[in-house]
Amino acid sequence: MKYRSEDDKCYGVAGMAVGLSIFDAEDLFTEVTLDAEGLDCIRFAPDFYFAGNPRVEASRSWHHIYGHYQVQMGLAIANTLCRKMVLDRGVLDRKQRTELLNAAVADGQALCQLDRDEVEPLFDKSYSYLMRVFSNADIRHAISAFAAQLKQRRTLSRADVAELLQELNLR
Repeated sequence: MKYRSEDDKCYGVAGMAVGLSIFDAEDLFTEVTLDAEGLDCIRFAPDFYFAGNPRVEASRSWHHIYGHYQVQMGLAIANTLCRKMVLDRGVLDRKQRTELLNAAVADGQALCQLDRDEVEPLFDKSYSYLMRVFSNADIRHAISAFAAQLKQRRTLSRADVAELLQELNLR
């Protein structure tokens, strides 16, 4: 993910923070920060990076990794849509959507051995839902307030994010 400006980055990270709440993944991160790049703006908890354990069933490990893949895909979509729809007040064009889908497919193949036809319905579901979220005028206003707070403070702990989302009625 490349950002055009500090504001663009603030809205991308704000979109991901909202995405963490939407995808019920608040326990997977420790903080959000503007002092990193891309998905690294979300500092995940150590067990997010669980790579498997020989004592754990293979199917259970795969489902764990699969769930985290879905969260990562949703965060990338939330980042992109928030920047485009809330900050730019526009919509993603077909080319941008295809690029986002292709990245999700590549990650799905690398992390979970998923084929394109397995990734597309997951992608479409998250994309459609997040389009509705970021189309809501009340949510757009709250996200702008969240982005302003993030820009001012630079880093927000998980507790700070939860409190701010609660204050802004985004949780």
